Amino acid sequence: MSNELLDEELGQLTRRGLFLTGGAAAAGLTMLGSPAAAFAASNATKIKVAVVTHGDTGSFWSVFKKGVDQAAKDLKSRGVSVTQVYANNDVSKQVAGINAAIAAGSKVIATSVPDASALKDPLRKASSKGIEIITVNSGLGAFDSLRTYEVHVGQTETIAGKGAGKQFKKAGAKKVLIVIHEASNSGLQQRAAGVKSVLGSGGVKVLTIPNAKSDIPGTKAKVKAAFNADKKLNGFLGLDPDVTIPCLSVLPKGTKAGTFDVGGAIKQIQAGKMLFAIDQQQYLQGYLPVVFAVLYVTNLNTVGNGQPVLTGPGIINKAKAAKVAALAAKGTR
Repeated sequence: MSNELLDEELGQLTRRGLFLTGGAAAAGLTMLGSPAAAFAASNATKIKVAVVTHGDTGSFWSVFKKGVDQAAKDLKSRGVSVTQVYANNDVSKQVAGINAAIAAGSKVIATSVPDASALKDPLRKASSKGIEIITVNSGLGAFDSLRTYEVHVGQTETIAGKGAGKQFKKAGAKKVLIVIHEASNSGLQQRAAGVKSVLGSGGVKVLTIPNAKSDIPGTKAKVKAAFNADKKLNGFLGLDPDVTIPCLSVLPKGTKAGTFDVGGAIKQIQAGKMLFAIDQQQYLQGYLPVVFAVLYVTNLNTVGNGQPVLTGPGIINKAKAAKVAALAAKGTR
């Protein structure tokens, strides 16, 4: 290994100082092609991994959790144990989860970061204790400066938003209502900004409904009122299927609808009630951080080469829906 890949002292290794050329693909080869080499010391090492997210256990995060659960099962024989916290947008619960992971001696913390300011203190504390930090789903770029920060696993939200905007433009939508269901989630703002960059500011109306998922009747009423108030609206984009799908019933006839994330959207796409779903493959967002954690702890492998490991965005439309429908039924898409 060349000197440029090392800090001045081994104890000060940064996650950007040791690169696995080829990113995630190479990580997969290391894991699958040479397990003996990659995990030689793992049987003698207890590897505690903590997964702490702002999510719930609804249609999106339940798939994420299946990824975490499968990784924990696959790597259990290597000495891996995984704890999970789903804070349901309760910042204090997420902070408590990170602090508990620190106290428990976790070697790696994988966490979503919808609001960097709220998590900066516990994550800085974790990094100061030498705990590896991986961000998942949200938080791209938020903690790159932490000494033990490794990689972000997820999608580039602005690019994903542009992908949605292009789908609406192709379908002839003139003005799209976007519902932001978590007011403090910067990733949702970035999605909306991506759509706006394609359709223009006049082609997008943003409706912010804090905690929209916990009050679906109220959310549907607000969406219906927005369409009644602005007759130019002929497109609808929800940023979570648990919001999007219930709202389909209150959209004016002919409205072009799309969603972020899959969930039950597959059936709606197949039935022609929805144009597309933006798929960020949250199963991978749950599975990969556990694998990356083990690769680092046992073999000092890092991934991404300073860039995020992207799990999306992918576009699922009617032509593609049947291919993933069976997998969605199993809860892995």
